[in-house]
Amino acid sequence: MKQQGIGILGIGVFLPPEVRKNDWWPKATVERWAQKASVFRARAAGEPALPQPGAQLVAEAMAAQAADPFQGGKQRHIMPAGMMSSDMETAAAQEALARADLKPEDIDLLLTFSMCPDYLNAPNACVVHKKLGLKSQCFSLAIEGVCNAFQLQMAVAEKMILGGQARRALLIQSSAVSRFAPPDEQVSTVFGDGATAVVVGEVAPGRGLLAQSHRTDSDFSCSVVTGVPDGNWWDGGKPVTFSPDGSMARKMLMLTADFGKEVIDDALAQAGARHEEIDFFACHQGTRWLREVTQRLAGLTRARAVDTFEWAGSISAANIPLVLATAERDCLLRDGDLVATYAGGTGITYSSLVLRWGRG
Repeated sequence: MKQQGIGILGIGVFLPPEVRKNDWWPKATVERWAQKASVFRARAAGEPALPQPGAQLVAEAMAAQAADPFQGGKQRHIMPAGMMSSDMETAAAQEALARADLKPEDIDLLLTFSMCPDYLNAPNACVVHKKLGLKSQCFSLAIEGVCNAFQLQMAVAEKMILGGQARRALLIQSSAVSRFAPPDEQVSTVFGDGATAVVVGEVAPGRGLLAQSHRTDSDFSCSVVTGVPDGNWWDGGKPVTFSPDGSMARKMLMLTADFGKEVIDDALAQAGARHEEIDFFACHQGTRWLREVTQRLAGLTRARAVDTFEWAGSISAANIPLVLATAERDCLLRDGDLVATYAGGTGITYSSLVLRWGRG
């Protein structure tokens, strides 16, 4: 008898109603960003070129986008005052449960990632557990995978379901970088706010998660952080998102497509699938060009794709679920499709999953 597959039963999305378009920023601020970008490009040009094949493609993509201070983004959703990350997470979870035709009491495993948790040392997993009315026996855990959290959550959920410790899992991801990114800094244009939720459970044999590949490269552990510059986050001052080591952050960015090819190739080999068999590619939306460059480098020649960066910005670990939900809504992701994913999270970890879409 074939082992049951573990796959996605439903996806929920919540994007705050407030939309911030590019004309929200003062002209003088945008002009200052352009001047800083010129200095950044001059500094980067003085560093030795990386030999990896993807780095050249990334350099070309960055050069083509260099004149745009918004890096291809046109709008992003922003949390209103008074809204908490757990509010977004609960709304997304309720939609995911409805789409999976399940009730809160059907969930045995809750895994969350909150870019901006409601409180330190009080995981949003417990807050959302209460707001949803999940049963007390539901195993609840926050996974700190940053932009890669969804794929790490999938790995944990699969093992717990196959191990008989849970039947159905609820995976939640949220981003609220507007709480950290100073509005007069260019980083504030890159990120949006939002939350997604994914219900995972048994699907027919041959459907769901077929293979996965995960990597950790701790050399980039301090490339992008949220804290208090020139101090510890507990020393006082408002935490902001920044890069303690600009050269290391640039190197990580240059290598991001090569990291993607590494794990995509490995996951496909484990699944016994060829690159040209991939029907849909779901890629992290950390930049406007990341999906296109990674897909080209990885040789996913016939895969359909969706880009959300232009209208939602980057919403961290919620990016891939948002892409999947958008593609399914627009009929670009269909029952039986072979799907490959890629995302990386600061720290850094990076992963790829291969799935056969649908319950079967």
